[in-house]
Order: sequence, then structure tokens, then C-alpha cells
Amino acid sequence: MPDYLIKVTVPTQDLDVTKERLVRAKNEARALAHVVKDTVTVERATTDEIIRLTQAGVPMEVAE
Repeated sequence: MPDYLIKVTVPTQDLDVTKERLVRAKNEARALAHVVKDTVTVERATTDEIIRLTQAGVPMEVAE
């Protein structure tokens, strides 16, 4: 199995912080899924959350 270097960048107010991880996996998709499963969550945003975040200056991103 090949080894993959996965870089996870978290933007902060002052600077972006990048953490590097080495993952051995059958392919890139599995390596990425391994990292994502313990670092990212996805859930539907409530109206209150959308209002709070947009008022705080968080832009709405559009996935293509």
C-alpha cells in the first residue's frame, strides 16, 4: 500500500495552521476518508446558526 502525506490547514484569524499526517492506505480516497472521519463533521445549519455566523463575518461558500 502506498503512503500519503495529507495536509490539514485550519485558517485562523492571525495565520493558517497546517498539520501534516502520514497515512498508509490503498488509495488517496481511503487516506482522505481516514483523516476526515476524526477531524470533520457535517450537519445541517439551523437558521439561527446561519444568522449568527453571517453576522460574525463568516462568508457563505458555494460548493460546485
